[in-house]
Amino acid sequence: MLLLSLLGWVCHIPAAMQVISAAPPNAGIFGRVVNAQTREAVHRVAIKVYDSKAQWDEFTDEDGRFRFQKIPPGNYYLIAHRDGYSDRSYIVERSDFDAQKELPVELHPQAVITGRVRDPLGQWLQSAHIEALRGATTGKADVLASAETNDLGEYRLSGLDAGTYRLRAVYREGREDELDPTPLTIASSFYGGSERPAVISVRSGSVTDGIDFILNPVRPVTVRGTLRTDAGPFADHVTMWIMGRSGEGGHNASGADGKFEIADVAPGSYTVSAHTLDKIAPLFGMATVEVHGDDVDSVQIMLRPEPFVEGEIRYVDGAASVPDPGSIFFMRADRTTPLPMEIARPDAGQRFRVALDSR
Repeated sequence: MLLLSLLGWVCHIPAAMQVISAAPPNAGIFGRVVNAQTREAVHRVAIKVYDSKAQWDEFTDEDGRFRFQKIPPGNYYLIAHRDGYSDRSYIVERSDFDAQKELPVELHPQAVITGRVRDPLGQWLQSAHIEALRGATTGKADVLASAETNDLGEYRLSGLDAGTYRLRAVYREGREDELDPTPLTIASSFYGGSERPAVISVRSGSVTDGIDFILNPVRPVTVRGTLRTDAGPFADHVTMWIMGRSGEGGHNASGADGKFEIADVAPGSYTVSAHTLDKIAPLFGMATVEVHGDDVDSVQIMLRPEPFVEGEIRYVDGAASVPDPGSIFFMRADRTTPLPMEIARPDAGQRFRVALDSR
């Protein structure tokens, strides 16, 4: 019996596997890879077969066929990868080695999005960075593909699996380092606007064109402010982070002596955060900032204790010795935050404590 499972990334394989059937007795594993739409053979596909102890690799030939003759019967993962196609993953079971048929592997062509980027005067912008993102509008977004515009302002985003995406364009021209006197201009925007980005749906093998951007590069400004606690000005060192409403423009800075300054901020809506370096009793604060083209002063951030989560890891199988979990990851997915992930490290007694931003 042969079932297949589509994967966007190889790292997600164990969670998305389904069962496939394999090869005749004592013949290892063999099969044929075809284009799921045209049914044509796909050559030079990288085929990986592995278990917890070993791994075997082959490429398909001109007819799309592959063969692993020296693999003993057992349970394995099988991965098929070819640039321009979505990865496919399977599980080969021990019982499948009794079958006597070729494994049919189908690869789905990936989609492409194209467009151009210009400024309000119609000048095409070269080296604008375009990103295809997947995730909630105000939550954690994953960059699935990226590209840069050429001298005609053209870009081509390839390698997209079927699904929905939001596109973001970022442009920077001028100063390369702190000693470079060249004026700096920057701009960023989502397709459809940063307030409500458009959702672009693509099908397997499709080409979506005409996704154009108009960016207005401007000189960035500086955001300044003060750091306080309920007891008054906060003099110790803090780390700062500024991030746009949908995750754009994020970069860090620092504050000390009750003050902070964050440079190179483009127009937009931002969240500015401050985080102390105290591991025992950390303080955290945030403020929202609207930037319209001029420096923003007098932003006040109140620092208050972060809430804690405490816990203990327990093993219920009665084992005399248990594995060391290493780390526990707390991910925030409801919206974009300066620190979307916190890490807790259990002690020798498997107890942990971690501070989490509740704002």
